[in-house]
Amino acid sequence: MKMRVLAVLSALTLVTLAGCKENQPAPAQKEPEAVAKVEEQKPAAPDASTPSAQGVASPDCVGPIETGVPETVSIAGRTFERNGYRLKLMGDAPEGGAEVKIGVLASLNEATADNLFNVGRYLSFFKESGAEMIVVAGDSGEDRGAIEAVLEPVAKAGLPVLVIAGNRERTTDYTDAVNALAKTYPNVINGNRVRYVDLHGADLVTLPGYHDPVYIHQEKGHGCQYFRKDASAVARLAGEANDPVVLVAHGQPKGETPEALDVIAPDKEHIGDSNLNAAIETGKIPFGIFANVKEAGTRAIADLAGKTVLAEKTPSETLYLNPGAADSVEWTMNDGTTSTGAAAMLTVKDGKASYAIYRAAKLTDAEKAQAAKLVPAAKPAAVQADAE
Repeated sequence: MKMRVLAVLSALTLVTLAGCKENQPAPAQKEPEAVAKVEEQKPAAPDASTPSAQGVASPDCVGPIETGVPETVSIAGRTFERNGYRLKLMGDAPEGGAEVKIGVLASLNEATADNLFNVGRYLSFFKESGAEMIVVAGDSGEDRGAIEAVLEPVAKAGLPVLVIAGNRERTTDYTDAVNALAKTYPNVINGNRVRYVDLHGADLVTLPGYHDPVYIHQEKGHGCQYFRKDASAVARLAGEANDPVVLVAHGQPKGETPEALDVIAPDKEHIGDSNLNAAIETGKIPFGIFANVKEAGTRAIADLAGKTVLAEKTPSETLYLNPGAADSVEWTMNDGTTSTGAAAMLTVKDGKASYAIYRAAKLTDAEKAQAAKLVPAAKPAAVQADAE
């Protein structure tokens, strides 16, 4: 009888684990040669025990670091050169140094009426703050329709919009959505493919996806998982920079303190990727955007461990930001406060960075009525096919 009980309990445990860990690494594919070369650099002390240690990401998830045929493109009235994974702002930098202002969004999650209303708030904040670019650091939605619906109003703002996938998106839906938007709005930049953006005053390097399949929402092989070689490649990209580097990622480095950017509720566990720490340290990357852990958001720290929390609008030689979730769903933060949506402004000037947070108030009944009008009608399948 005891043996039978144990067997039943074991079976139930396996079923539970299967439900929680339904997402496994994507099937192995041929590794791009440039990324393979980066692996030879062996960044300091990578943690081979973390889930990001082995595997090769889909090129639509983590794009290869390969050049192509250079082309000149106009984005939001500015001239850029696109060459494979690189996008470079042309022309001379302003005399006396450039100031780069980036509006940061992440974790919109769904195309709900309240979320779309909040997008309008965020865009007003960016405009008032003088943003020259918008970064959407992952988790825009789980399917194509949701991703297009939340990103289209952002695209309409007219600024360059750099978008990456997080741990929520289905890779094929993300790719289709961003490509379709880019046809209508050329200012939309697929950060899964464009891995390096060379601006005047700051250079952006992207690391799309997430390292741990446990937290990837899609079924096996359909979400965006990055691996250790992808994290290592970030150090190589940073080595190409002629300005301070801002790493744009959805995942987060491994922290040590309760104030770190990777502390998840309710057990206060650190779920960051230590391979990312190694890449940041090897590449000497001073600034970063890491958006996944909602409850650890709406703040920045000066060190990866989380020992020094930075006040808003305080320039620092190192700054690692979690902008908080743009999603309007009420969320309890690690400091005990609640959030109903947030966005951030990141400013880089004279080798230092600072940040400011916009905290969205809970919608009133009148605002909810306005928000209900913002939800777009579902597109017929034929219209979606034509957009492709």
